[in-house]
Amino acid sequence: MDGSIVKLAVAGVLGAHGIGHVLGWLPAWGIATFEGMSSHSWLLSGALGDGAARVAAGMLFIVPTVGFVAAAGGLLLDQSWWRQVAVGSAVLSLGAIALFPQAFAPTSTFAAVAVDVAVLYGILVAGWGAEVGVA
Repeated sequence: MDGSIVKLAVAGVLGAHGIGHVLGWLPAWGIATFEGMSSHSWLLSGALGDGAARVAAGMLFIVPTVGFVAAAGGLLLDQSWWRQVAVGSAVLSLGAIALFPQAFAPTSTFAAVAVDVAVLYGILVAGWGAEVGVA
């Protein structure tokens, strides 16, 4: 497969995955509501209260939103830092999902975890990069 097609596909997945994280911070900050989704944390809500847990949820989900979109742009612009930003975003996304498991619908949660794990595996284990045409 042509390297530019792979690059475009990976960047598209990273960017879309980042945009999907708005489902975590929009309701946490009271900007939108989505049926069946909650900013309640099994760990933080009891310890900090629901208000502080919602603030934490918003902050934890907005960083991967920006990070994955930035990683997609960095990849398309051939920046060497895109991998580090994608890895950091995936780790933070997994942590946020673990703390706020009802922030997304179950199928979205499964898909988000799958993309996060694929990003971590691809970059850290499989060595995604120049050898597959995505510098």
